[in-house]
Amino acid sequence: MWKKLAIIVIIIIFIDPIYTAGKAVVQQVITWTNNDEIETMLLSTKEKIIDVTAKLSENTSIETATPPIEDKLEEGVAVTAPAVKKPEAKLVVTNAKEMADAMYAYYSSFSPTFEIQYKGNTQRIEQLVEEAYENAIKRDDYVYGHISKHSIRFEYGGRAAKVFGEQSYLMTPEQSGYVEMNVQEVVASIDKQSLSNVEKVRAVNDYIVANTAYTDQTNSSPHSAYTVLAEHGGVCQGYALLAHSMLQKLGIETKYIVGYVGQEGHAWNLVKLDGQWYHLDTTWNDPVPDRKGAVRYQYFLVDDRTMAKDHTWIAEDYPKATSTKYNYFHNVDFAAKVGQQIFYSNVSENNKLYVLDLETGKSKRVSNSRAQYLVYADGWLYFSNYSHGAYLTKIRPDGSGEQILNREETKDLFVKDNYLYFTTNELKKIAL
Repeated sequence: MWKKLAIIVIIIIFIDPIYTAGKAVVQQVITWTNNDEIETMLLSTKEKIIDVTAKLSENTSIETATPPIEDKLEEGVAVTAPAVKKPEAKLVVTNAKEMADAMYAYYSSFSPTFEIQYKGNTQRIEQLVEEAYENAIKRDDYVYGHISKHSIRFEYGGRAAKVFGEQSYLMTPEQSGYVEMNVQEVVASIDKQSLSNVEKVRAVNDYIVANTAYTDQTNSSPHSAYTVLAEHGGVCQGYALLAHSMLQKLGIETKYIVGYVGQEGHAWNLVKLDGQWYHLDTTWNDPVPDRKGAVRYQYFLVDDRTMAKDHTWIAEDYPKATSTKYNYFHNVDFAAKVGQQIFYSNVSENNKLYVLDLETGKSKRVSNSRAQYLVYADGWLYFSNYSHGAYLTKIRPDGSGEQILNREETKDLFVKDNYLYFTTNELKKIAL
């Protein structure tokens, strides 16, 4: 006869209070953008702006435009995802290591249940199951981060036991397959560029921020990597889990952190470069409300001391991040890369146009104009000039030839098919 003993190990991720950076946090992020202040000043003063030295370029032809077709991952197409291989319905194991392997096989395939048969001495069965569980659950932050709740129970006799698991996830096996397939494609495109590890991390940050709007109004769970990737929206947990997947596939060691901002739960990443750990918070590098083309770096490769100004976490659970090597990124907003230089709006210098040399880490001012929505094309930098009514402006990378191209408040610049697109009261374009 079986003796029966049931252990219920239930870990519930309290999604709303733990991982959603709520309204208070979002509001805090908004104040950091400085964009509201800029717009308020502009609304109150733009009728008074008179600049007798600024002239429209005589060679500029501005026309209205229909939105170009964007190259995006097709939303919600889980049918294109490869089938996720599931483990066998029953597995027979003889020790804690084999049991952990079996548990992990089920968790990583997003299986809702499992049954594992154990053959051997059951005198320490409780400790053996706990040891196996701890081993399995700590193997992969990406898998663990997607488990919303799970339980384990077991039955045993003198020389055998059965271990049962029930679990639910933030995404389905099909959605997991979609992420796997499409992340591989994105990573392959990054790998083709022969980037350094730092540039790869920046590419991950830029991809997630540029393609995602912070929101919990999504069809699938906003906490999953799938939703951030397929629906281009989500919350901090989804941002961090997608970053984790991309970084791992790029060969960069990373960890998934659960912590707090104020009283609100939050999630982000640690990344390891040249033996040093750094914090990466893609959520807080994404302006709220969403601004097309805006990628920030205030929380890019950050040390513990800087991060601790507004984030908290259980420090002993994670490696220390003490290096300040990449602090020169932290004033960068609206970045436009040109070779080994990044042109940007300097958040610590009233959003004036600066350039950062990636080889030396040194920055210098390019123009006294307050620049936002920067893009580069055909030898020119284009931006919204907040020193002059947010008018569309262009300038050479060396700071010469600055010209105002229109007399309307302009935003959301991007380049596609040899046209510069931008928004005033409607979408417009200029041939490049």
